[in-house]
Amino acid sequence: MARRPAASEAIRTRGNAETGARERIVAAAMQELLEGEGDFEIADVARRAGVSVGLAYHYFGSKAGLIALLITDFHDRHQAVVNHAVDKSLPWPVREKARLRASIDFLYADPATHLIMGKLASSAAVIAIDTGRRAEMIELAARNIANGQKHGYISAEIDPAFTAAAIVGGINQAVAHALSSRKRPNAAELTEKLWMFITGGVLLTRQDGPDARRSLPSRKR
Repeated sequence: MARRPAASEAIRTRGNAETGARERIVAAAMQELLEGEGDFEIADVARRAGVSVGLAYHYFGSKAGLIALLITDFHDRHQAVVNHAVDKSLPWPVREKARLRASIDFLYADPATHLIMGKLASSAAVIAIDTGRRAEMIELAARNIANGQKHGYISAEIDPAFTAAAIVGGINQAVAHALSSRKRPNAAELTEKLWMFITGGVLLTRQDGPDARRSLPSRKR
């Protein structure tokens, strides 16, 4: 006689099946979003995922809810790259340029970037999510700039929060412009251009190790 699955095993099996269906819907929605250049129909997503339309609505409520999840997932993945642990013993400019390079590499490689930072940028869903995420990024950047000031790499004259806001906004606009340009700069070239923008914005005073004496040329007022 076949063994009847225990209640906990049945719940676990059902949970795994639900997780699998949800993941298939999300993956299908991203493919539909990319193929539809920023739009899709729930019915097409459900068909690609091999689930019923009702199940897709059950998990995400609406097309807008599903699009919002895709945008949030994009930002989560980008933020994980930007906030990846770095060697704190490295000079501030070295580690922050590496962080910038990793961020640009991600944005250039992810197929959804051109939609989220381009065609969908003015949509209510993107604006709502971007507003909160940008505030978080500015706060983290301000703390980072303050840390650079503390260790003597950045001019004490600048305001960390104001400068962070200008840099975060400038980088986003520059990336969006680069992605829409006919002659798109490669990731390394864009990183160098943005790094020049950042070092100018923070009035970088030193680009060497913490014990070295070599400084950048003084800026005339």
